[in-house]
Amino acid sequence: SSVFPEIILVNQLFISINHMTSLLTVSDATAESPKLLKYRFRGEEEAAVSVNYFDFGGKAEAARLLCFHGKVSFNDVRYAREQFRAKKAAGKLPFGQMPMLEYQSTFIPQTNSILRVCARVSEDQTLYPVEDIVGCGKIDAILDLDADIFTGVVVANYKERFGFDFLNEESEAAKVQGVRENLRNRVFPSHLANLERLVGEGGWLGGDWKNPTIADFNFGPRLQYLRDNSLGEPFPLTDFPKLEKFLEQFYQLDSVKEYYSMLN
Repeated sequence: SSVFPEIILVNQLFISINHMTSLLTVSDATAESPKLLKYRFRGEEEAAVSVNYFDFGGKAEAARLLCFHGKVSFNDVRYAREQFRAKKAAGKLPFGQMPMLEYQSTFIPQTNSILRVCARVSEDQTLYPVEDIVGCGKIDAILDLDADIFTGVVVANYKERFGFDFLNEESEAAKVQGVRENLRNRVFPSHLANLERLVGEGGWLGGDWKNPTIADFNFGPRLQYLRDNSLGEPFPLTDFPKLEKFLEQFYQLDSVKEYYSMLN
């Protein structure tokens, strides 16, 4: 199926209608091939990058949204679990995991690296202003804060991946629950307070930016995940009003709303 909505570009100083269109075509998954969503801008036939992940938001959602916002023509490749396992067994994943970005026949793993590459490919250089050394340093620091916030969650949810298989035993359930309570009551509040202090005058993370950067595209989906279901139950952000406002502002971006309207 194809959808041809007009792209509306919103600038701090003016609003203009761009005469380009975005195009989405979808190829459903088969036993041999993953589901494929092709996003194209400016009438381009080929993708600049391919984002490889599963058929849900997860850790790839930031890259998908970033590419769409930055008008990077891209393939959104969505694997079934068995297809992923086969690709991993064949040694086709650099770190044996996804998300993974393909750019100029090179495979690039790790979310933060993927976001930097997508930003550099985009014509919108405000996403990762490489000429601003201090600005990029702030953006990188915020990206690294993601690990401080979520490592405990990932270990609690995927114990065997980190060598804690024994915590899956029923006798250890109380310890795991204790970890979850510590995350909710101590770890999350501490790191979220640090993150909230980094919200700038423009409502974006890391400085008084007029436009979002890759740090915002990372933490939009991540804070939504934290709020809604990171530990199997909601974690309200009511104690962090600036982060609540940031999240609302992010999902009100025209590009973000357009992306989800095309999927629905």
